Amino acid sequence: MKLWIKNGLGWGIWMFIAMTFVWPLIEGEIITLKLVIVKFIFWMLAGLIFGYIMTKFQKQRKP
Repeated sequence: MKLWIKNGLGWGIWMFIAMTFVWPLIEGEIITLKLVIVKFIFWMLAGLIFGYIMTKFQKQRKP
């Protein structure tokens, strides 16, 4: 597996947990299965995009 995919999914999983479970518990919101599924898909895609962009950004900065 490519490094950018591992980094992106790691970031996405962390954000999924924080924004799907931790933040709603702090705010006192209800967590539904539909919300969990939608947020999982969103954060995994966002993680892949994040990992890809960060890899390209790091390659540009290296001389």
